[in-house]
Formats: sequence, C-alpha cells, structure tokens
Amino acid sequence: MNDMEERIRAAFDAQARTYEPDPHAWARIMERRPRRRQARWLLAALPVALLTVFVPVLLNGGLGRNTAIDPTGIYQQLMKERTPLGKEASVDNPSEGKPLRIWFARGKLGYPEVCYIVERAAGEPYGACVDAVAWEYVDAWYVGSTLRDGAGTAMDWGLALPDVGAVAGVTKGGQEFQGTVRSLDGAPYRLWTVTYPSQEPMSKIRISDVNGKRLGWWSRDGLSAPIGQPMSAPMELSQGFSVRPYRTKEGTQLTWSRHGAELVSQLPAATDQAVTVSPRRDMIIGFARKDVARIEVSFGGGSTASVVPRPDPWNLGVTLFAAMSPSDDPAEDRRVTAYDASGKQVWSHDEPARTEPFQDDEVAGEVMTLPGTEGSGRPVRIWFTRSSDNGDGFCFTGGPGPSDRGVSGCFINLRQDPYRFQQATTYLPDPGADIYYGPALAGWESVEAVLLDGQRVRASFLRGAGAPYPVWHVSVPRGTEVGGLVVKAKGKPDKQVPNYNKSCANQAARSEATPQTLPAGITALLVPGCAAFWENGELVPALPGPLPGARLSDLLDAARPVQWISGETAWYGYAPVGTAKVELRMKGGATATAEAVPDSWRQNVTLFAAPTPKGGDETVSLTGYDAAGKELWRYELPQQRAPKF
Repeated sequence: MNDMEERIRAAFDAQARTYEPDPHAWARIMERRPRRRQARWLLAALPVALLTVFVPVLLNGGLGRNTAIDPTGIYQQLMKERTPLGKEASVDNPSEGKPLRIWFARGKLGYPEVCYIVERAAGEPYGACVDAVAWEYVDAWYVGSTLRDGAGTAMDWGLALPDVGAVAGVTKGGQEFQGTVRSLDGAPYRLWTVTYPSQEPMSKIRISDVNGKRLGWWSRDGLSAPIGQPMSAPMELSQGFSVRPYRTKEGTQLTWSRHGAELVSQLPAATDQAVTVSPRRDMIIGFARKDVARIEVSFGGGSTASVVPRPDPWNLGVTLFAAMSPSDDPAEDRRVTAYDASGKQVWSHDEPARTEPFQDDEVAGEVMTLPGTEGSGRPVRIWFTRSSDNGDGFCFTGGPGPSDRGVSGCFINLRQDPYRFQQATTYLPDPGADIYYGPALAGWESVEAVLLDGQRVRASFLRGAGAPYPVWHVSVPRGTEVGGLVVKAKGKPDKQVPNYNKSCANQAARSEATPQTLPAGITALLVPGCAAFWENGELVPALPGPLPGARLSDLLDAARPVQWISGETAWYGYAPVGTAKVELRMKGGATATAEAVPDSWRQNVTLFAAPTPKGGDETVSLTGYDAAGKELWRYELPQQRAPKF
C-alpha cells in the first residue's frame, strides 16, 4: 500500500477490486496510522494541481519572480485552460489580513477543480488550482490552510457534499471551533471554513447534515500528516512553497508544502545523481549537490524550466528547489542538466516518458486502448502478461482521473480470482462516463452491469492481437451507481460480482434505520450496495452488499462461503444461513470463536462478530458450524501475493 492508503479510511475498499483483499488490512492500517514507512519519495495525501500554464521562473536564492504577481494576472493564468463553475467567494484570511479568493473551475481534462488566490501581508500573492473530486466514503474534506509561523489566527478550509450543513474544527484536546459552510451558485460542492487560534491547531473536523445530524469526522492528516518532530521553522520559497525538516526514525526528512497542503516528503541521501527531481504535474521539486548552481529541466514538448537552488540552512549538505514547470504532465520525457557556478555542465540525465508500467513478466499480445477513453485526454492502456510465478495477469495504466498519473496496476494470477475488475471515469465530452472493465476468461459468454435501479447494461468484448483473453468493458453515464456485475460462463451458474458502493458510508450515516447489534461493539446495517458496520460507534470498512433484486446469500458459494473483515479490535461478517458459530484460526495457532445470529434484513444469512484474538498474526482459515457443532463449511484464505513492478 502507498502512504495515502495507510492514512485514510478508504484504504481497504479502494484496493478491494484490485487484489484479493487482506481481511486484516484495516487493523494494520489503524496500527500504523501515526507512522509512515521509509521511502525515497512519499506521495502527498492530497494531490495538488498548481498553475497549468508556463510561468517563466528563475529562483534566485530560492526567491523566484512570477511574471504575473498581481491577483488579476494570476487569475488569468490559472483560467487560461479552465472554464469557471459557479460564482467566486471572497473569504477573510485571518493569517494575512487580506481576502482569500476561492472559486470552482473545470480543468482541461474535464474534471472539477477548486482554485484560490492568496494575497500576502508581506510578500507576493500566489494562486493554484487543486482537484475537487469527492473522496470516497467522506462527506467533507480538507483542501488548504492559512496556518503559518508568526500568525496568531489561522483558517482551515475545504469542500463538502451538497447536504452538509455544518462543520466544526476539533483540537487534539477536544476543543471545538464552529465553522462556516456556504454554497456557491453553480458549484459542484459546498465550501467550509474553520477559524481558530494558531496555538490550538485542528486535528479533525466533525461533520453534520443540514438537519444537524452527525455524519462523522475527517482527519486533518489528509491535508498534512504528522511525520515526526519539526526541527525548525519552514524555509519559505516563492509562490507559497515552503520546505521544513522533520526528525524521524529514518533520519531527517524534508517536506514541501503549499498553502498548508503537503506536496511531497523526502529523505535526502547520498546518490550518484547530482540532482533528484520530483515532477508533480506543473511543478518541479527536489534537491541537488552543493556544487550545483543552476538546473535546467527540458521537456519533450520543447519547454524548459531554469532553477537556481538554494542552500539548505540545516547543514544537510544539499541545495533545495521548488519551481513551476512548463509541463503539466509528470509522465512526459525530460532531460535534467546541472551546471556549476562557472556555467560548466557537471551532470545530465535523460528520463524517458513513462507509459505502461511493464513488469518483469512477459507481455502477452497487443497493448490496447480502453474503448471510450480515446478522446478523454488521457487514454487508459490495457494489456495481458504471462509469468511462471504469477500466472496470467492483466494490467492497466492511465486514465483521465484527477491524479498525476491516473491509475496503474495489475491483476495477477487471473485463474485464482478471475472476477476482478477496474473502473475508469472520463469527463470529456461532458457529462462523461464511468467505464468498468476487466479480463474475460475462457468460457465467458456475457457480462452485464446491474444498476441500483435493477436495469442491466450488457458489456462489449475486445480482443487484442495475440492476447490470451478478451477484455470486457461496459460504459454508463458518469455518476451512475452500479451495484455489481453478472457473469455468464458456459456450463456454470451465473456469477454475481458485487461492486463496493462508493456511497456506502454516506448512506449508512444518513440512514434512519436501526442497526442490528452484534457482539464486540459491532453494529450492522444493510444499505443499497453494501453491508455497513460500526465498531464502537465509528464506521469501519464495509462488506459487499447484494445486487439489486438479489440477497446477500447470493454472494456466498462453495468457493467463497463467507464474507468477513478484521477491524481495529474485532472481526465480523456474514455466512450462510444455519451457521451458528464461526471459528477463526491464525498462524501460530491462535483461534477465536464468534457466535452467529440470523440477520434482521431477511437476506438468508447469519451475522457474526467477535474480539480479535491476542497473539495472532495472519488468519489462515474460517470454519462454520451449525447449532449441533457439525461443520458446515470451511474457507482457506488464499496466499497473499504482490505484483512485481
């Protein structure tokens, strides 16, 4: 898992369709969430899209000069390849004593963004646009903050779903500061702000709907996660960039931020490279050797950025730089050239364009473009692989989603789990589409997407030259809820494949129904598309729900007789009707037993929950027994295997 997945509640569900889910993933996420794993580059929790047009930049001693330093010029540059969505808001910025301008726009690939311009009390104004696509399983989320050293009052701000009526900031000590929520005509989301004393920083926000009902909370870690003890005040660069050292177990870690949002974190280390660059869309960040006085980054499209790095003030032996880039595509090929103080070239490196993340495995057949994404601005590429270790695989990359490189990954060992699928969202032409796709193994006759209203949409099949299998794909209008798939294979019963409903947590939080109480502090509620669970009052990862017109029992069969997951302190799930007891066995011999009770939803299953056994590690099997103690079913968990990149 990447760093973002370790910190946010969507982690398990986001990966559920890509690989065989590890039922212990959530517990491990909760155990690790204050920490971050060592890595050369740790991607930001919140992808940040900055200026999308080239601003000639030369950082002199780290203090760059923008050709458009007034708010009007910044607005014109930000909107050069964007169209406005709704009206603009002017918000009081307590840290600067000047207004913070916020508005929504549609980016050049069609997805919504929220833009802002910060006017400084002492310094040049700057602006940026960041993605405004709702995070899964959350009602309100952070975008930025005015918190900075020397300011007595600060403001956090972000976006919320249309029915959110109130947001309150909560400190680590539990003190609350009521925020403001407002709507901008024509905008896709509402805007929230929370003002607070700088010495009382926020830890999270509590979220309520327009009727005052509590919808849950969201951690400020999604904006800028704690990674260690800060060693000094941040060093400010141009256009709102800053860098700050943190003391961690792995050593001194440098973190770049802009407007309160973490961009990238780095452990500077000895390397043969004179310059280490982290391109992020239209921004260049990194470090260089002390003898490097100037850096040029030339892109395949013909544009070049010139940067003068600034010596670090913490005696780390490196120079630091952060600049705007003439390219908004971090996958574009580039050449990085370093010069010393005399102008002599001391180092150069060519970085080829990143296309498909080919594995060590053999590519089997043609690399194809997913139908429906050709005109999206960032097509999805798909292909099959073959490996003696992993068996046949299916890989995908790209897509016009609002992330730096789209979505990339591989399904390995297709025969072990042939029903995995992926989703791509296109925004162009408006209103866009959601495209579901995956491999179609031997004997598959049809695949149908089942919408939440019961309507079925039949998939088409594509087979590339030399590919071992066809690829199925089905397109529905963007935002259409798909409950799951029905796969028809020759000589086999229809297979129902649920789709983890993106709005599960939102629906569960808003439901007026009474959840069913289970042991170990677990309560459960069936909502369209999923079975939602609470662990001691907090929503935890859901389990798949029935397809429209079907029941939970239809998702259980001889190959998968149980659906379950391990939370922070308990494990829970559902099993075939008649199951009275479920025994969990872990590596090392630890066991646990959960009593099962009939579900109150008339879904022909039993529900179970029990505390997680101490001293256990990885679960190897679950066994179900009837009331007389007779074994009814046994489920051996498949061995977890990770793809090789």
